[in-house]
Amino acid sequence: MQTSFSNKTSPILVTGATGYIASHLIKILLENGFKVRGTVRSLSNKEKYQFLDNLVPSKQDNLTFVEADLTDKSSWLSAIEGCDYVFHLASPIPVSIPKDEMDIIGPAVEGTVNVLEAAVAKGVKKVVITSSVAAIAHGHQGLITEEFWSKEEMCPPYPKSKLRAEKAAWEFYEHNKGKLELTVINSCLVLGPMFTQHKNTSESLLSEIIKGNIPGVSDSSILFVDVRDVADAHFKAMFTEKTNGKRYIIASESTTMPELVRILNKEFQPKGFTIPEKIVTVEELKNSGSPIGPRLAMIGGRGNLTISNKRGVEELDMKYRSHASTLVDMGNSLINLEIISPNVKK
Repeated sequence: MQTSFSNKTSPILVTGATGYIASHLIKILLENGFKVRGTVRSLSNKEKYQFLDNLVPSKQDNLTFVEADLTDKSSWLSAIEGCDYVFHLASPIPVSIPKDEMDIIGPAVEGTVNVLEAAVAKGVKKVVITSSVAAIAHGHQGLITEEFWSKEEMCPPYPKSKLRAEKAAWEFYEHNKGKLELTVINSCLVLGPMFTQHKNTSESLLSEIIKGNIPGVSDSSILFVDVRDVADAHFKAMFTEKTNGKRYIIASESTTMPELVRILNKEFQPKGFTIPEKIVTVEELKNSGSPIGPRLAMIGGRGNLTISNKRGVEELDMKYRSHASTLVDMGNSLINLEIISPNVKK
């Protein structure tokens, strides 16, 4: 089954339109002349999605919105009506660890299956799903490729939700080959500029680091990727036939936490921010009282883990932005959006 750029009359559906990656993907689609239909939880809550109208002002008329809920089958049938292509990015992201892991696992899996069932029912040609390296790497060491799956017993609730949702997607695909095509994008930690003040896990991580709300950093590696590159990977995956039936790790080369802090200090110290460069242990991070201490401890405790981005580089022609451009552009967007300011805590 071939995909093509030729049909730009029917809208492309982007689920979870207000999300971090989704907003950048919508921008790319509009810039390339596509009509976009984005799903939101509530059309009446315009404040939540109004910022998307300003992404490409000259193409504002090409962007429309519909209500859809992950667990409501009928909402997806109406949302997908008339669409040839679907990007499924919507997934529950917990602010904190839930008391019951099924509160996020259930909707993630059910939502993925609901979207795919509606896609088949409405004759969609191809679906690109956003998964995560979290569905690949947990419980492994050494070099990790797309052939790996996370060990479920080693997964906290959110990674487990990504793991189960992606497995459900591939199981559905196996039973419906010939009815639609499927590609999955597995990105690592996503950083980069933001369009809105709406909070996400990436924003909380970098804003707390830039504000200096950490005791220091562990002498460990960190793997992240620019949100603009992740959106670009989605776009390329949809319109590249050889991606059909495959998953792609989207990750730039790793750097270290001390180097990350050096990049940020060079840019943001003159703007009134100072980040501690002291090297601390994983245990010190965990017990520091910093709101992101446990997350930094988890990053520092991953051990000997290397993620291969070879398939994406070769088949999607991925050319990743530099770490400095990702971090600096994100930090400046946090300042411009007034999410952070010198010596002022949120």
